[in-house]
Amino acid sequence: MSNNDHSTSRRKFIKNTGIGVAGTIVASTLSVTGSVAEEANNISLPDSPHVSKTLLKMAKDIYPHEMIQNKYYQKIVDDLAKQQKRLIDEGVAMLDEQSIAKLGSPFLQVNYEPDRVRLLRSIEETTFFIKVRTALMFGLYDNPELFPLFGYQGSSVEKGGYLNRGLNDLDWLSE
Repeated sequence: MSNNDHSTSRRKFIKNTGIGVAGTIVASTLSVTGSVAEEANNISLPDSPHVSKTLLKMAKDIYPHEMIQNKYYQKIVDDLAKQQKRLIDEGVAMLDEQSIAKLGSPFLQVNYEPDRVRLLRSIEETTFFIKVRTALMFGLYDNPELFPLFGYQGSSVEKGGYLNRGLNDLDWLSE
């Protein structure tokens, strides 16, 4: 498989997991402020470092953005692991089982990204995957701190609407 084929496949995967709805998300689920040291202290880790690390790798495979620091992904998945402990623990165990069966090692130890993505595709209809994907979608794309990275200015209502912010230049449209 060539690199170009890999990119197309990855693009389709991202599209299928809901990245297109990023601009329509209204629920706010994440607010990270303060220095890096404060942020590290505020992150509540799940009981198992293995679960936390597995979820981070999974998160970065589902919504891969090089410009987003790991702390944003980690906070989302660790909070989810605390809220849905049983589902997440069982889901990570199932993911590792399937990874060992299909690839010979736990998910964390699979270094070849296309193999991990194929494995994630095989579980994308499970409640576990859907919960993780949904938490990531809201946590990443509705985080005002990350808006500039995506080129989104945020809500315009408080600032007079989009027409008063440079989108009233329809010189190509006849009156």
